[in-house]
Amino acid sequence: MKDKVLIVVGIPNFDYSNEKSAVSSFLAEIKLAFEKKNVEVCFPKYHKTDVSIKPNSAHQKGIKNSFKVLIKKWPWLYYSMVNRNYFKKQNTLVGEFLIEDNYTHIIEFHTVGSMLGVQLATMFNAKLSVIFDSPVDEQYVEMYGTKTLYWNRIKSSEKHTLENADSIMVYSEGCKEFVKKKYNIQNKIHVLPCVINKEAIENIPSAQFKIGFIGSFLSWHKVGLLVKAFDVFVKTINPDSKLVLIGFGEEWDKVKKLVDELSLNDKVELPGFVSEHELNVYKAEMSLAIMPGTNWYGSPLKLFEYAQCGIPFIAPKSKTVKSIFDENKHCKYIDSDNELDSLINQITYLYNNPLERIEMGARVKQFYIENFSQDIYLGRLYQTLS
Repeated sequence: MKDKVLIVVGIPNFDYSNEKSAVSSFLAEIKLAFEKKNVEVCFPKYHKTDVSIKPNSAHQKGIKNSFKVLIKKWPWLYYSMVNRNYFKKQNTLVGEFLIEDNYTHIIEFHTVGSMLGVQLATMFNAKLSVIFDSPVDEQYVEMYGTKTLYWNRIKSSEKHTLENADSIMVYSEGCKEFVKKKYNIQNKIHVLPCVINKEAIENIPSAQFKIGFIGSFLSWHKVGLLVKAFDVFVKTINPDSKLVLIGFGEEWDKVKKLVDELSLNDKVELPGFVSEHELNVYKAEMSLAIMPGTNWYGSPLKLFEYAQCGIPFIAPKSKTVKSIFDENKHCKYIDSDNELDSLINQITYLYNNPLERIEMGARVKQFYIENFSQDIYLGRLYQTLS
């Protein structure tokens, strides 16, 4: 039987064609990797349903919104209710797929509560490859600050999925050791960072010293830390510099408030989400890029994006990031024991040493070309998941 691969993610109503989604973009890389080996690859198709929804009255909406505001005061209860609805939809996900053929291989990007990959692999007697993106329970608490009534499902779904996988992809040796220690894994665990190749642009920094951040405004990315470090830098070292914070997320309002409080509105730009063309313009002009924080397991997508463009960058010293980039050769690291002072010192050092900044950008770009440029990376991705 000819190989036929189905790539899935256990998120109800997930849009596999959304180019703005990092997950969708990475799944598209996987699809391309297999197609280059002449393997037929599919994303799920959904049954067309005609659901008639009666609009709520303004009064009903007001009651609903008031209840939501009230219940959010008890995060455990609120997110338990969210989980209940979410998992109810997740349980019916296989039934919503329009199954047109048999599949020999299921690839699942694992997400909270999902046992979709195991279900499909059992249904088709197919091989199951799983991408371990995060320890789902740990990431859940990081994002929402609470456990829920469905905590057992959140934890057991990951255990069941990984222990039934024929192969697992993780982003670093640290993630591999974590998975091996926590679960009874009988099959192969492969190590490969998550990379999304984009249009290559030439970094030609403007005369103005521009510091950039691209990414999600989430608590572990510590965008506020970067704003505080920039506040010291712009007021004591280079008053003509600029900080551009590109992206959006739960911490955006908090960061905007901090920018206002520090009177940095004329020095800090917060454009939110931008088009790829606009993003390329920003990247071309960056003197320095910074990822101020991350969690220990995350694959540093944006660092690869900086590297592809030859933009010198400062990074957090996480297990995963340290396993990829060499300190001083490819980037500068933030001292995790003294983050603010360390970040200020690293920004100042690279500002005062423009030649070293340029050489570091060139080195990390060459490192990227040799290890993660599209043809090379797609070949590694196929070997990892096939």
